[in-house]
Amino acid sequence: MPNFKGTFLSRYPVLDSRDAELAQDRLFSVYGAIGFDKGEGRFGLRANHLQLSNIALSYCEYHSPTSVTFPEASFFRQCFSIDGAARFTWGNSDAAAIGPWTPAISGTAPLRLDFGEDYRQLVLRVNADALRRTIDALVGNGSDRELIFFPEKEDVAAQSIFRRKIFEFATEMEAFGTMYSPLAMAELERTIVMRFLFAHQHNFSDLLWREPLSANRSAVDKVTAFIEANWDKPLDVEQLAAIAHVSVRTLFREFARAGRGSPAEFAKRIRLERAADLLSHPTDTTSVTSVAFRCGFQNIGRFARDYTLLFGELPSVTLKRALRAA
Repeated sequence: MPNFKGTFLSRYPVLDSRDAELAQDRLFSVYGAIGFDKGEGRFGLRANHLQLSNIALSYCEYHSPTSVTFPEASFFRQCFSIDGAARFTWGNSDAAAIGPWTPAISGTAPLRLDFGEDYRQLVLRVNADALRRTIDALVGNGSDRELIFFPEKEDVAAQSIFRRKIFEFATEMEAFGTMYSPLAMAELERTIVMRFLFAHQHNFSDLLWREPLSANRSAVDKVTAFIEANWDKPLDVEQLAAIAHVSVRTLFREFARAGRGSPAEFAKRIRLERAADLLSHPTDTTSVTSVAFRCGFQNIGRFARDYTLLFGELPSVTLKRALRAA
């Protein structure tokens, strides 16, 4: 398991202090904690917190033993340790060690976290309603069943991959997060929610993996027309499925059968075409980076690669030619 060095999410600072009273205030006001106990040793806490619409990601490092208690909440948590030792107690369950990751921890009972000296971690929060909306969109299921995770059926390989993706997300936010367009941020967030569902075993897993129902070609035509008209808005798979009157999984399969890849791949092509148009008709402030972010591309290197594959030249070449002509 890789050991990640350095601080994450420093663009989103909450606290970096040895003042225990200040730390308690921030833990209560920002993170919603209801209990705080400082152990022996010289106290110190650094915390950064990125809050999006349906997910939040926090980085915390504790320099001395510390215990923090959280009340019931409307989201699931998952902790990913970096250094040190810690334990968690959920509801009336026995305390369990936090390994490379915890299971998905429901907000239906209080949670106590006991951190050892020099402990560091990332903590992901995912809104429970967002998870259910995503499940309903994926499987077309209107069930009112509560979402229940099965930690005893944990897939180590899937969790290891998910952990790596969370750290990649944190690194990306560290480097570029404040420059991303709302379109790019919304689609990144939706990807995390979906990955969370597929990384864990729960009482809807069998529905997520079963063969989707079929649909006619008109479903694909409706969605492609919508994407072309709304290329500059976040790709909302739930909305696309509703437009086509099918589940998300059915929509994905029908896109593949129609030779369109997936809705996301089709949207990427449309956005690359719009990017080419913006680069070909520049203003005084046009740059490759600004165009990439405007068109929903978070990674500049990947944008340049995809652009070159589609148009046969780097986006910088398109821009330079247009500037010379102007």
